[in-house]
Amino acid sequence: AGKIKTIIGDSLLAPDPNTVKIITNKKASYFLDALSYSCSYVVEKSLVDKYGAHFTDHLNEGGGGDGPFKVSEYTHGKQIVFVPNPNYYGPKPQLTKLVYPFYNKADSMYAAYQAGQVDLTGILSANLAEAKKLPNNQYHQVPQLWINYYTMNYLVKPFDNIKIRQAFELAIDKDLIAHSVWKDIVIPTNHIVPQGMPGYNPNLTDPEGVASTKGDPAKAKALFQQGLQEEGWTSLAQIPTIKLTYPGGSQDQDNEVAALTQMWQNTLGISVKANPEDFNKLLLDMAAAANNPKGLQFWNTSWSADYPDPQDWTTLQFDKGAPNNTMNYGQNSTTEAAQQQQVQQQLEAADVNPDQYGRLRAYNQAEQLLVNDVAWLPVNQVTRSQVVKPYVKGLVFNSSGFTPPDDWGAIYIAAH
Repeated sequence: AGKIKTIIGDSLLAPDPNTVKIITNKKASYFLDALSYSCSYVVEKSLVDKYGAHFTDHLNEGGGGDGPFKVSEYTHGKQIVFVPNPNYYGPKPQLTKLVYPFYNKADSMYAAYQAGQVDLTGILSANLAEAKKLPNNQYHQVPQLWINYYTMNYLVKPFDNIKIRQAFELAIDKDLIAHSVWKDIVIPTNHIVPQGMPGYNPNLTDPEGVASTKGDPAKAKALFQQGLQEEGWTSLAQIPTIKLTYPGGSQDQDNEVAALTQMWQNTLGISVKANPEDFNKLLLDMAAAANNPKGLQFWNTSWSADYPDPQDWTTLQFDKGAPNNTMNYGQNSTTEAAQQQQVQQQLEAADVNPDQYGRLRAYNQAEQLLVNDVAWLPVNQVTRSQVVKPYVKGLVFNSSGFTPPDDWGAIYIAAH
């Protein structure tokens, strides 16, 4: 069958000026939740027609938002400025202007905060102790729906061996990393679906039933030796070189990788080469690893929630053909490949199941099997550590990091 040029008029319909009708090609119990993501936002058609993919560079020309604010100014690489949208249907903002300056380095923004140039900023671990001492409750720490994880390509040795993957997982002390590296601004975790997300499973364990986030060095060593025997390797020298690629430019991330490589050296006796890389190049390399036995071997990235449904953390990451399944879960030649394909089918069934309790239970079961096979190696759940000036009133922090549109009406700047 041929492809249609547009879904407008086919499955995306506007039967009247106040109604949008969307027809899906299959049942999707998560679909309404997915509409809370930015992919459903209304944009000005005339700007898209005029500028194509670059329409976001011209939002101040009349298409600057259908929410409580609209764009009044956008200077690429410098800042974006918002003013109240007089046509917004909900509570009107009290703020007359919002300015978001862009900084190349996170520590530069904290310096701007100290100088009174910005009213809110995130905090790096290096500034944490100082930020916590600021008066009038300026410091805030809020858990986010955001997992920092590592993953290995199932098509590249030695990570086509499940026991070796499990050994790498159990050899690390996530509690120590959270405390010593991140100064407790992250939460150690074994989970794919983060705490606070529908479908979070409090009973989930690491491989081999390990409940702790401190790992289990004894089990890690045993699994590693079993994996070596399965591969027919009698010496560590026979193991292919292991290179861990991660986004460079962050001292905290450098320190985490250094801590991990030391733990693998201490527990497994294996040397892992750290390979910091430009983030944009890493994204390309990750995508190129799909179905590629010569692609990336081992890498670090993170995922934060698009919408409040566990499908975002499971099927979207690990299903056959899913764009994020670049580690090749299910489509590989490991001893667990057949079971992994069953998990993929289980996830697809959960996606269409109208019984919310039943589908959440199915996602829980699938997540445990994903963790057992170390589809991801989760290390921590990120918290948002930030400071806000005491004269900013009405601002409420949440696990998504976004302010709901109607909440802006309650936010104001007090006299100071």
